[in-house]
Amino acid sequence: MVLFKTSQTRSLLLYSVSIIILLTFFLKVNAAASESLFYKEINLIGGYSNIDHWVGKSSTLANSIGFEYYKKFSNEYGDYMTGDLQMRASYDSKKNSHEAWGLEIHNAWLEYKLGYVTKIRAGHFDPSFGLEPVLDTHGTILQTLAMNDIGFTKDWGISLRGSLPKFDYESSLQLGSGMSIRRKDGSFLATTRIGSPSSENLQYGFSLLYGKVLETDGMRTFPKNELLSDEATDKKRVGIDGQYLFGPYLFKGEVAYGTNDKDRVLGYLTEIDYTLPKYQNCQFELQFQSWINDLNESSSDLSTLTAGVSYKLTQNKTLRATFSHDFSNDGEKEEDKFLLQFYYFGL
Repeated sequence: MVLFKTSQTRSLLLYSVSIIILLTFFLKVNAAASESLFYKEINLIGGYSNIDHWVGKSSTLANSIGFEYYKKFSNEYGDYMTGDLQMRASYDSKKNSHEAWGLEIHNAWLEYKLGYVTKIRAGHFDPSFGLEPVLDTHGTILQTLAMNDIGFTKDWGISLRGSLPKFDYESSLQLGSGMSIRRKDGSFLATTRIGSPSSENLQYGFSLLYGKVLETDGMRTFPKNELLSDEATDKKRVGIDGQYLFGPYLFKGEVAYGTNDKDRVLGYLTEIDYTLPKYQNCQFELQFQSWINDLNESSSDLSTLTAGVSYKLTQNKTLRATFSHDFSNDGEKEEDKFLLQFYYFGL
């Protein structure tokens, strides 16, 4: 029999207590809540790579089963608080049997209305930078720049956000640790995004980022994902993003520029999605994404071209297939990868 280390035991207790508190709060504290939704989720993904051969995951998705519990709290004056808890039990086929299973906590937040135009949020949520906070990439193979840029798509902390007639705004202060709760070497992450209203066909935003961010590998929350270094990376960024819905076409793009410690970095993404007008359950996607880790080095960029198609079998079930070519000009071998995904998300 193998016993957990003390740090592992403490982490398990911390996550267990946090989840129990959240669930108790969601389910029992306010019986007058106006709305609650419980979604079930199944994600099955696999494919083939010319380097790794058979693969069972993408950069952010592994085979998993999970749920999302969303709830609004209200009184006689209307809604005053919202909560969201989104979790997955995932399986990584590349790891041994003792390490293959993991718990992923994605959304885990409570948001309280401070007034007509301001809300305060606490928990685990998207940093306020780039396209990630305005897109739902939770179940998609195609991702934004966030994984290469920040290193993760969600972090633990607090934020202020709201909507004004001409623009939306959001500012966040987080741990800089990503999926797991940890803080080393003074890590933190401060982000701000100001953008056009989300109801417009043409949306655009301007973002700022500053922090000391921990480099990690993997999407697990418990057991904690791998910490690549005890030293945090000093990150500074400025970014712009936009998307435009024009008939059956959706154009997306973002650019981020800044520094990692003393190295100047640059990333950009362009994507075109096309929905068949007569068969709107079918969509084609084409994305090019590039990240340059050091502008002073001629071979430090990671560039990927991805073509994909998604087909909605029903309102809750989607089939996706993608083919990607990783140019990998940082000295690694170029990679071709085909992925097939079945995704269920419904009540």
